[in-house]
Amino acid sequence: MTKAAILILPAALLCSCGTGREPTRESTGQDPLARYESDFRPSDHDTLPAVPAPAGRSQTSPGSDNGGGPPPAGGEGDLVPGFRVQIFSTTDIDAAKAKKEEAESDFPTEWFYLQYDPPTYKIRGGNFIQRYEAERFIRLAVEKGFTDSWAVPEKVYRQPPPPGRTAAPQ
Repeated sequence: MTKAAILILPAALLCSCGTGREPTRESTGQDPLARYESDFRPSDHDTLPAVPAPAGRSQTSPGSDNGGGPPPAGGEGDLVPGFRVQIFSTTDIDAAKAKKEEAESDFPTEWFYLQYDPPTYKIRGGNFIQRYEAERFIRLAVEKGFTDSWAVPEKVYRQPPPPGRTAAPQ
């Protein structure tokens, strides 16, 4: 009797283990990852809070959707497709600010924008409507030591005020 019980007991245990299976992808009809991906909208996660414009010539901007700087005073703030020239890129905010100040002193008649595109700080200059204007500025920037300069398509101000004039109070 004990030999029969020893043989029957493991067989009974093996048969009873198969009834409490966890549901699989095939049995539920939908993969949890696929369900997550179908509900996920990346645009809900890519906005950054607006950074208030500091007093002075330009602003730190979380992106280029607003032109990257203060709106010009006097109704001159039409944003149009154009070009800016990126002269510097770094992950160090202090190096970016120093390079921006250097560029503003080298080109006092041009606007410069410090833009943050995580994890990189970018220094871009100009509000060029035509690409040839941006290319001309690139040549000047390279002569002044900004050797990594290149034109970036971006929304720019149609008629920005001179850089010495600050934007209207906000």
